[in-house]
Amino acid sequence: MSDTSELGVLYTEHAGLTAATPIASLWSYETRSRGRDRRIIVSSWDGSHEYWLHRSDPLLNTILPGTGVSLIVNSGDLWSAGRSFATSALLPRVCVVGPVTQARILQVGKSVRAVGAVLPPALARDVFGAPASELIDRIVPLQDLWTRDDVERLFTSISCLEIRRCLSALKDQLVARMGRPSDRDSIGQTAGRLIKLQEGRVSIDDMARNHGLSRQEFARRFRVAAGLPPKLFARITRFQKLVHVLLSTDVSDWASVSPAIGYYDQAHMINEFRAFAGSSPTVFFQPRGGDIGLASSQLRGRPSEWLSPAHRD
Repeated sequence: MSDTSELGVLYTEHAGLTAATPIASLWSYETRSRGRDRRIIVSSWDGSHEYWLHRSDPLLNTILPGTGVSLIVNSGDLWSAGRSFATSALLPRVCVVGPVTQARILQVGKSVRAVGAVLPPALARDVFGAPASELIDRIVPLQDLWTRDDVERLFTSISCLEIRRCLSALKDQLVARMGRPSDRDSIGQTAGRLIKLQEGRVSIDDMARNHGLSRQEFARRFRVAAGLPPKLFARITRFQKLVHVLLSTDVSDWASVSPAIGYYDQAHMINEFRAFAGSSPTVFFQPRGGDIGLASSQLRGRPSEWLSPAHRD
């Protein structure tokens, strides 16, 4: 990036706060200046990761497919999302985003300050009173699922806190709504954990046999709990792993990553990426509003470096 003092958005995954909880992720977005000596990616001792995002970064402007159910509390400027800019609609300040199967355009406000939690889909009924299957590809105001008073108390109690304390308070409220561990020991929870652990590289037939079920019965029960069919759940999980690998890999080495992630070949990998993100990796990761349309041969380094002329021909 050429102007290291430019304002951008700091995205943080607060891994240390999720320890000993069923919560999959706690995250925050804040408007920040990168600072002259700050690296783009910073890892902390507790396993947390910070990513400084340029305003044109596609990861800041896209909701990518995911299997979890997210709660977002936004105390900054309002966001909007939709299939296109013309169809974008404002997001409520406190909302639930169900499992996502297709990428969606996201427009964050000028002043960004938001926190969120991602829950395994099998916990959606416990926490929100609605199964994950009813939330797929939907953005729902939390007040449609909780009482208005509960939503207002949540927002007012955490929106004025420092980010880490804000997330701790959000975590406590979510955990308080979860059932006992024995209530969560369902196929959607146990098989979903295995798929995540194996990063989508699993055999649905083997999982069905391990549960003593036919493939059809396993798929039915998994879908009831997790919202998505197990094969699609595994494909999206593998896609999420692919995104992380491509972000940390020089573009010249992308052709070699497909077998390690479980794709047959590079063509299979690109087709899957296009199916979920709407474009090939080299097109998707190019900065929005920047040097759009650069050929693959002109790109150098990792996607976070593509704004820098030093990493292009």
